[in-house]
Amino acid sequence: MNSVDDMILLAEVAETGSFTQAGKRIGMPKSTVSQRIAQLEERLGLRLLNRSIRSVSLTGSGQVYLDYCRRVRAEVSAANTAMTNLKEQPIGTLKITCPEVTASHFMPGFLHGFAKKFPRIAVELIATNRHLNIVRERIDFAFRVGATTGQDLIVRRVSSIKRVLVAAPAYLKAGDPVREPTDLLRHRCLIHDAQPEWAFSTEDTAIALRPPAAAISDSMGFLLQSSIVGAGIALLPAYVARPRSPAAASWNCCLAGKFQPMK
Repeated sequence: MNSVDDMILLAEVAETGSFTQAGKRIGMPKSTVSQRIAQLEERLGLRLLNRSIRSVSLTGSGQVYLDYCRRVRAEVSAANTAMTNLKEQPIGTLKITCPEVTASHFMPGFLHGFAKKFPRIAVELIATNRHLNIVRERIDFAFRVGATTGQDLIVRRVSSIKRVLVAAPAYLKAGDPVREPTDLLRHRCLIHDAQPEWAFSTEDTAIALRPPAAAISDSMGFLLQSSIVGAGIALLPAYVARPRSPAAASWNCCLAGKFQPMK
């Protein structure tokens, strides 16, 4: 126990007028209660209680000290109640960082649902393709794609991402067919700078290659629009490449062969 605990204990003794009854309130033996009060008096250099065989009463000094003890007890009780309420209904600001494409395609729906469940939490979202220093920037939660290294973090996998190859019909019609991953080596490829290596697999075979880059960018939106206008082939998350209208469906494509992009 510490000084705060001793002050709370004195308040219990003063209100019950008994070491025994105070001990019953807080689940402590009478002998321990008496010992803790004696140690408190020794530290203060003042007698706080008058003791008799049947009861205890406050001295003048004890009466003055009791007012402070009650305030401390009230503050501790209020603090414990506040912490309990936080567990049931958190409050504050949650600082999140994620890639720009995640911010625009995934986070609005996710945070809308989050706000319904935790209406007293404000969200600060930093949409950037840079990997911020989580500790220095005081980030509470970070979405990352791929492996995370270099910092002491609690990491949880929340989802896998299906990837698809996309290109404009006019581009595909003008060039060699894409049936196997190695066919990409003869094409103009639009590369995301975080994924210079493209991986593909079947049920029993996997292959990884670094296709020639006609363009490199950290913007999924740029790579998508570039593929739509016929600048080349891009490997993108399926949720980014998903057509927004039936008319746009024609520019979605996957490998014509048995290989598929790995998640």
